[in-house]
Amino acid sequence: MKCSVVIPTRNDSGHLHRCLRALSRQTRLPDQIIVVDNGSTDDIAAVLGEFPEVTCFREDIPGVAYAVRSGYDAARHPVILRCDADSIPSPQWVERMMTTMERCASSTGANQVVAVSGIARFGPRYPALGRLAGALYSYTYRLVAGLALGHVALWGSNMAMTAAWWHSVRDRVHLSADIHDDYDLSFQLGPNQTIRLDHRNVMLVSWRAAASPSRIVRQLRMARSTMKTNWAIQKPWARMRDRWSASSG
Repeated sequence: MKCSVVIPTRNDSGHLHRCLRALSRQTRLPDQIIVVDNGSTDDIAAVLGEFPEVTCFREDIPGVAYAVRSGYDAARHPVILRCDADSIPSPQWVERMMTTMERCASSTGANQVVAVSGIARFGPRYPALGRLAGALYSYTYRLVAGLALGHVALWGSNMAMTAAWWHSVRDRVHLSADIHDDYDLSFQLGPNQTIRLDHRNVMLVSWRAAASPSRIVRQLRMARSTMKTNWAIQKPWARMRDRWSASSG
């Protein structure tokens, strides 16, 4: 199986350079790297000039949801990996993701695994605190989001999915600046489908998500908006009922 890595970015060239450098040092190199420039005005062109293997698309409609949709649509391979510009993949990240996805593709069972998600570690400064804060952030998100979903939620900084699943749900995702694109995508999971959480797949990300009070408040507001939007389509108890029926049937 081959894979495409999608990275949305806007005015984050310093972090993007670090992310692309980490991807160039993988034990299993990705078969395609797509950077989606969501209207940057910084020196992103200079950064991309150092990585000729990277394909860059420009998405002028502001919002991560629009950016990742453009990137996912442009992916040429059957597995799509996603991280953010401030992610620093470990050398084994692609290999680990692909091993898990290949294992899931060959397994049999009632529920089809269509995506895999990992957890966070903040850094690179203060590594011990970063591990603790990353675990707290990851599992709090999984608990709250999971209760609203009835299953594991995707985390956009460290995830993989089948391209086939993406194309089956792309027209149902919500394109809004008030929506978490990864959380919204999680709501599109069918009753007979599964997202697998890999606790040992840890992505190093910047402290921004945990150290900025204004950003935390904004993230919480977006989470509420994402739940409200999707619950208007299917009430949570109906979603739970459908998933329970599928798993017990």
